[in-house]
This record gives sequence, structure tokens and C-alpha cells, in this order.
Amino acid sequence: MASEKNTPPRGVVIAITILVLLIVFYFVLQAVFPELFQTLPTGEAQPVEPVLETN
Repeated sequence: MASEKNTPPRGVVIAITILVLLIVFYFVLQAVFPELFQTLPTGEAQPVEPVLETN
């Protein structure tokens, strides 16, 4: 019973496991489909147009 006292909540363990699996899955996808990540839009900076207020 003493070993269960210091264990993290089950939700935390599940969340960390999912995060690690997603990171591994990302690297596998990047290795298999490198061109997919090269063609993604990067959201480059665009000029900002001033907004004219009309009353």
C-alpha cells in the first residue's frame, strides 16, 4: 500500500503517455513523408492595413 501513496493521478500518466506518443508519431511521419512538412504554410508576415473608423 505504501507504493501507491506516491504515484501520480491516472489522468496525468495518460496525458504524458499521449504526449510522448504524439511526438514519436510526428517524427515517424517526418521520416516517412519529409515533403509533407516542407510544403506546409509557414504563416509569413503580411503587411497590416490600418483600419479606418467610421462614425
